[in-house]
Amino acid sequence: MAVLLRRRHNGVVQLRSTESPILIGKSAARVFCVTREDGVQWIEKSGPAAELMLEAGVMRWCAGRLPVPEVLAIEAGLLSMSALPGVNLTEASIDCAVALTAEALHLIHSVPAEGCPFQADWATRLHQAEHRVKNGLVEQSDFDEVNLGRSAVDILAELQAQPPLPPLSCFTHGDACLPNFLTRGGLLTGIVDLGRAGVAHPAQDWALALRSMRDNFGSDGERLLRKQLPQHCADEALLRRFRLLDELF
Repeated sequence: MAVLLRRRHNGVVQLRSTESPILIGKSAARVFCVTREDGVQWIEKSGPAAELMLEAGVMRWCAGRLPVPEVLAIEAGLLSMSALPGVNLTEASIDCAVALTAEALHLIHSVPAEGCPFQADWATRLHQAEHRVKNGLVEQSDFDEVNLGRSAVDILAELQAQPPLPPLSCFTHGDACLPNFLTRGGLLTGIVDLGRAGVAHPAQDWALALRSMRDNFGSDGERLLRKQLPQHCADEALLRRFRLLDELF
């Protein structure tokens, strides 16, 4: 079992610490910024053990490839990672948010996918969605406004009827929303919340980034980010398809 920074191996607290919750986002996981009395800070995330193990594996694979947190320790249901500098892009100016979202996606998608052990392709994600719908894990009240009133079963049926995706894949973030990109001084300083990362079609990331930009900066933000949209991700039916899939997560 991993030894967490604020505990001895026998569970005795070494130094007092305070926890500040990080509330942004819809994830069921609980995330805290922990500050020890000597000023050392790190992030602790609690949630299902299997999901945290997967996220830790992704971060370790991304180390040296992307500006992601360092995994400090992991035990059943609790992941400790380094705190990266900066604030998330919801706190940036619209121009900064647009520029750094595009930069982050280009950076992520340029990571060589050869040998990547993490798959997030359509078949994988659809299988996960089927499991979530079958087990009643989908929050239908959280659907986008355009889908309110629909059932998870109805959305799943539409997704299952979709034709095959264009044959294009790369390493992707999987939840490319503004809160998951950090900035300080106008620079991209961090990419976080990587539990859904893996090899997939890049339109998945652009679809969620455009929606997040609209949610945080309105139609102007979405319009500006669309100017950065690669041609192979510009098909509106493709973008809608990935937004619809995300409703089930």
